[in-house]
Amino acid sequence: MRVCSSSFFLVLDPVSVPISRQRLGRLIKQWGVRTDNDSRLALDTVISELVTNAVRHTTGAMLTVGVHANLDLRRLIIEVYDGSQALPRHQISGPDEETGRGIFLVERLALAHGAEHTARGKKVWAEVALPEQPLTRRQLLVHPRRAARAVARRLSGPRRPPIHPPALAASRAR
Repeated sequence: MRVCSSSFFLVLDPVSVPISRQRLGRLIKQWGVRTDNDSRLALDTVISELVTNAVRHTTGAMLTVGVHANLDLRRLIIEVYDGSQALPRHQISGPDEETGRGIFLVERLALAHGAEHTARGKKVWAEVALPEQPLTRRQLLVHPRRAARAVARRLSGPRRPPIHPPALAASRAR
């Protein structure tokens, strides 16, 4: 089972929202997790909303963000810990209001989400789907049938035309 886990601290400040996206991106890259446009958008939006809600609705000086990826199950869980006991709730927002849609967005983009009390406040979490991950060398050796299926899928997929250097393509066009 390929599982990666890490956590980091953020200052309770609005500037922490883009920093949380950057830190998440670095972790994903460091772990070799493959993302596509949909999963990247979901991950960026979910972490932004969870951190924004924590920054707006809690007291204290710090937040803790936990990130856990299970590559075999193609899932990534983001957890945000803060010092408030107040759990997030749905808000009805008018069309002209700028706030109140964060939990709704998380609900739509995540496979599962929730909030629970902790000894020092609360944890708000969301689980996001990841695309299929490439097999590692160890998996290829331990699971040869799985490797054979992966190769068969790759070979039976759509073929891409060969890439030719511009000079070669121009000479062929003549």
